[in-house]
Amino acid sequence: MVLKPNYYTVSIALAITAMAASLGIYSSRLFSKSETITLASNSDLTTQSFSTFKSRSVWVYALAFYPDGKTLVSGSYDGTIKIWNLHSGKLLRTFKAHTDAIESLAISPDGNILASGSWDNRIKLWNLQTGTLISTLAGHTDDVKAIAISPNGKLLASGSTDKTIRLWDLNTGKQLSAFEDEDWVRSVAFSPQGSTLASGNESGSIKIWQLPSRKVLHVLSGHSGRVRSLAFSSDGQTLASGSADKTIKLWHITNGRTLCSVVGHSAEVLSVDFSSDQQTLASSSYDKTIKLWHVPTGELLNNLTEHSKPVWSVAFSPQGNTLASGSGDETIKLWRIPIAKQPLSSTLSICSNSVNRY
Repeated sequence: MVLKPNYYTVSIALAITAMAASLGIYSSRLFSKSETITLASNSDLTTQSFSTFKSRSVWVYALAFYPDGKTLVSGSYDGTIKIWNLHSGKLLRTFKAHTDAIESLAISPDGNILASGSWDNRIKLWNLQTGTLISTLAGHTDDVKAIAISPNGKLLASGSTDKTIRLWDLNTGKQLSAFEDEDWVRSVAFSPQGSTLASGNESGSIKIWQLPSRKVLHVLSGHSGRVRSLAFSSDGQTLASGSADKTIKLWHITNGRTLCSVVGHSAEVLSVDFSSDQQTLASSSYDKTIKLWHVPTGELLNNLTEHSKPVWSVAFSPQGNTLASGSGDETIKLWRIPIAKQPLSSTLSICSNSVNRY
């Protein structure tokens, strides 16, 4: 079964240079003038797309859902952030947040704070209620590759090519601690309980840190390329990692052992995310595809091929029924995720395959 998007395809390449400046949407305020997107019919009734002005390439690097799942935030290569109403198909706001690419976004559990991490070495905190810039977190000396907010909304973790992980007080913006890695830090993720932090680096190593002691509980070895993405299952027992070695690995957090290795992408895995019910794992790749995996068996459920360029980011809505994907083809696609009755293929089974099970 090949799944097609039956919600929206969002064209993200807006005329955001001269036109945006004339509208006054490049400012420190988040709530600037909104734009209405025109809904366009499509011959395929399962797909609706809406488009807007197009002037230059804008790769979509980062995505984050509001807690209610009704609004999506995207971060792009040109340093802009866009906020989308997913029900109406309306682009609510656009603002110039950074002077370089935004590779990571995170929203606090209460939906009040948006954090953005950029190649300009900065992290910015935005008040989603008032639309103001709360603070700029300076400390990293190189690209900020990843950020994550703790489940209790008190901490922000960041990883950088300066080979450090930093912890920040989300309320005050104060840096609480910094600890070093042996290589560029490419990904970070809090466990659902907030008691541990996972980090992945350029050389393929993953560390599980105990908080607040910063003690290394496990070093997870197995990837032969950089770890671009990390995601915890909702029960906190399993960690998924996506790597430049074209594989996804599932790890048991308690003992640090590999549960299984997912082989299916033909190029670097760029992003992974679990559905809220822990049954589905989404992965995206430089091979332009998104794959949906059945977690209990490791079977491939769906292979999504609508994007025409690398898919930099995937994110499930908190409710788990919608998957968002952001790509170098200048689009965001939203996918309704049905329950697949049968896996698409058994040849890519990994958790149930003794050859790939550890």
